[in-house]
Amino acid sequence: MTPQRTEITRVAIVMRGALDVALSSGTAIAVIGLRRALAAAGVRADVFDMRTSAFARVALRRSGGPLYDAVLGVDGAGYQLAGAADVPFVALVKAFYAGTLQHERPAVRLALLLSLAIELKGARRADAVVVPSNFAAAAVREAYGLEPDRVHVVPEPFDLGAWRAALPVRVRTGTRVLCVAHLYPRKRVADLLDAWPLVHARRPHARLDVVGAGPELRALERRGRDLPACYLHGFTPPAAVTEFYARSDAFCLPSAQETFGYSVVEAMGSALPVVVGDAGALPELLRGAVGEAVPVGDVQRLAEAVLRSLEPSNRAAAARRNPQRARTFAPSTVAAQLLEVVRQAAQRRAAGSVARRSGWLRNSSTVARIWSLRAASESAKNPPS
Repeated sequence: MTPQRTEITRVAIVMRGALDVALSSGTAIAVIGLRRALAAAGVRADVFDMRTSAFARVALRRSGGPLYDAVLGVDGAGYQLAGAADVPFVALVKAFYAGTLQHERPAVRLALLLSLAIELKGARRADAVVVPSNFAAAAVREAYGLEPDRVHVVPEPFDLGAWRAALPVRVRTGTRVLCVAHLYPRKRVADLLDAWPLVHARRPHARLDVVGAGPELRALERRGRDLPACYLHGFTPPAAVTEFYARSDAFCLPSAQETFGYSVVEAMGSALPVVVGDAGALPELLRGAVGEAVPVGDVQRLAEAVLRSLEPSNRAAAARRNPQRARTFAPSTVAAQLLEVVRQAAQRRAAGSVARRSGWLRNSSTVARIWSLRAASESAKNPPS
């Protein structure tokens, strides 16, 4: 007998911060896009901050059953709520803190251990774990000890039509390079600044715009103060960010760790050739697109790739091909993939299947696993001489 199809009409998306306060964060952008994609698929998605009193109200039941069909927990948040309401819990791993630790300073790494603990516990208790890339799937399975069939790849949604409609029409001069990033050490924007004199020496009319804020902003401003035609703009409202994309000719994100790389997709949607770090999910994003992945930290090769990205032939090819690559992340496709994961999780739960089967959960404590990940990040950050 074919199992009855489980309908999903309303879900709770639970974050560890208020969405309206963190609108500039990559996680918030992903949640907003997901909420819109689900709405277009006919599914109501309410977003809650687990730290507020409103969070507790989500667990209330109506007379006919739970208020929500499932809880989608961002970076592990909300598993307690799903348990209280007895509904499926799907962990959406966006930040992947285990992979982030090694790129941060020691004090920041210690502060991130709480986030890692929540993400790890949520992933282990989830009926299903959703990640945005194949890289993230492999990394999450390895770091958190999850069985392969519990981890599902569903990319971030990107509405190419809406993006192109909002993108101003501007004249492109073949001289402007753009970097849009939240300025954390793992983004390696310092490498781009170090490469910029090499680019500018070959193209004296070239200009570099770095858009974004973060803990590295002040240090990068000092680093770029004397560089020719180099501008760090700090926090920039979304409407102004589209202006930068519209006026730019190439895009560069030399990051050492990305679970997806939303700004790269925005750049491809803007018809720009892209240069990225050969790390994380970034090489995946380049499949079928015009762009290059450069070894992380290789300033010379980074400069050469940026120079090639400004060549007329590459820019013309990117204008044809890169928007089509961005189109593959259409919200309708992404929503359908995610809802299928949620339906399967609900069906397994209804059938009495226990999803929390991780070998790590059986054989080691969460605390021990966290400290092993911390030790691994320390070793990666400070390799033996």
